[in-house]
Amino acid sequence: MTRKRKILAAVAATMFVATATALPERVGERVAATTPSVPPARVAALQHDPQFILEAVARRMGVTLRPDIPPPAIRLESRTPLARLQAAAERQWGFRPEVFTTTYATASNEVYLIDEARLYENYGGTLDDSLAHELVHYIQAHYLGDRFTTDWSEAEAVAVQTWFRKQYIAPGPTVAGAQDAIAGR
Repeated sequence: MTRKRKILAAVAATMFVATATALPERVGERVAATTPSVPPARVAALQHDPQFILEAVARRMGVTLRPDIPPPAIRLESRTPLARLQAAAERQWGFRPEVFTTTYATASNEVYLIDEARLYENYGGTLDDSLAHELVHYIQAHYLGDRFTTDWSEAEAVAVQTWFRKQYIAPGPTVAGAQDAIAGR
């Protein structure tokens, strides 16, 4: 499948909310090494800690994170078998995508992220802002009771993703400086 079709599939998949059952790995924990869905090309790395991204997104959305609501696991394409994503997608969407997609699975509380560096280089995004986008869906589902029946959910996720990219990724203060400013240091 061409890269263009893969990207289109990823965009289409984010229009839905995945529900699946699996043991999640929580934000901030290491992503378990598993058989990758594709041989790793050059992989992108997060610039920020996932917990920092979650906290920034929650603040932007006016939500206070609660310890009784576990944060989502993060599943990177380079470390996650395609079959795992396909199982989650099939339970939610009724079909198994042919390629890995970036999406949030509500039932299993997992974020799936394409981490191929070339994707982000070619389209001006980052792994961090993709994670921010999916964390919006996590907050919508677990804090705001969103059932994802309108286009508003996706529009809000894109808006927060764009804000996050401009606030924390765009040229300007250093990453460490931005994190210190948010933490009040």
